[in-house]
Amino acid sequence: MVSAAVSTVTLMKALGKPMYELDAATGQQAGAASEPAAVDLLDVPATAAANGFYSFDLSVYHLPSIERGYLIDLRSAFEEAKVALFQLLIDTGDVDTTDPEARDAGIKHIKRWMEIAVELGAHGVRYVPGDREATPATIRASGEAFRELFDFAVDLGLKPATENYRRFNLKAGDLLGVLEHSERDYGVIADFGNARGPNKYETLEAIMPRATSIHAWVEVDEKGDLISEDFQRCLTMARDAGFDGPIMLQYGYPVDVFERTRDVWARADEMREEVRAIFGDALENGA
Repeated sequence: MVSAAVSTVTLMKALGKPMYELDAATGQQAGAASEPAAVDLLDVPATAAANGFYSFDLSVYHLPSIERGYLIDLRSAFEEAKVALFQLLIDTGDVDTTDPEARDAGIKHIKRWMEIAVELGAHGVRYVPGDREATPATIRASGEAFRELFDFAVDLGLKPATENYRRFNLKAGDLLGVLEHSERDYGVIADFGNARGPNKYETLEAIMPRATSIHAWVEVDEKGDLISEDFQRCLTMARDAGFDGPIMLQYGYPVDVFERTRDVWARADEMREEVRAIFGDALENGA
């Protein structure tokens, strides 16, 4: 059933920039926060539930720690709030190369994050090839890497997905080419914001029939009022393609206007009402 949901991107200003790198040799935490959080991530699941959101995407950019004790506490916070951790968004790791050594390093990196996703109790994971410009050779190589990653994820009990995110996957043809070469049944996130530009609707039209979740971004005017036309057009495309899954209410453009003109949960409510206007009774009650 279609549901309105949220993610750490919805709260990205409050959550700061706690992201660190994984040490390539040990797979353990390295580095420190570049911008401290104003909100404790451990409190977020309960707050999401209090606002009627019961599905959540968590980006690795917003995890302040991968220490086992912290992961246990965060998993408990989701379970106690009865908020499903839909996906861990693995925003790092590159497999978009024909260099076997570099690609193997990217595969290893993404697999380590998958193991962390299992510890968190996530239902699935999302990752993408990388930031290089796609070529026929790198599409084939990325597809091979995706085949290995898919099988590893499934063995862990995770549902793998990719997204029109980062340079390699921004063009629908390249994204779909990787999936074709992977020979695996991947989920797809259709991201409204990443499709911005003159080919936005063509991109979404191409990937929406395969979409298993949506990252929904909006446009606002100079006063911060939501511009419904574009948002509802994207949502209508999803409805007409038979979309049936969570719609993660993300953020808005221009970012500075979006941030300073509304409380984050008031924004989420506004966006949820736009979803309700398009999906009506198909939208899950209380979400």
